[in-house]
Amino acid sequence: MSLLKFIFALIVGVLLFSHAGMGDQVCIGSCKQYPDCDYSCKQQNYAIGHCVPNISLPPENDHCCCAI
Repeated sequence: MSLLKFIFALIVGVLLFSHAGMGDQVCIGSCKQYPDCDYSCKQQNYAIGHCVPNISLPPENDHCCCAI
């Protein structure tokens, strides 16, 4: 299961980098703190936001990461 989470995190990271041009990525906090991650990122002038899982932590501790 942790391998699946790692692969998912890798795919999301690649999508963030490829979708956002240069791939500048900033994690602004947990997805529990920012439940609508994409909206929160767009409010801070980023192009996109996704919850990225951390394989060493439970799912409720995913990171909200934004990309330009």
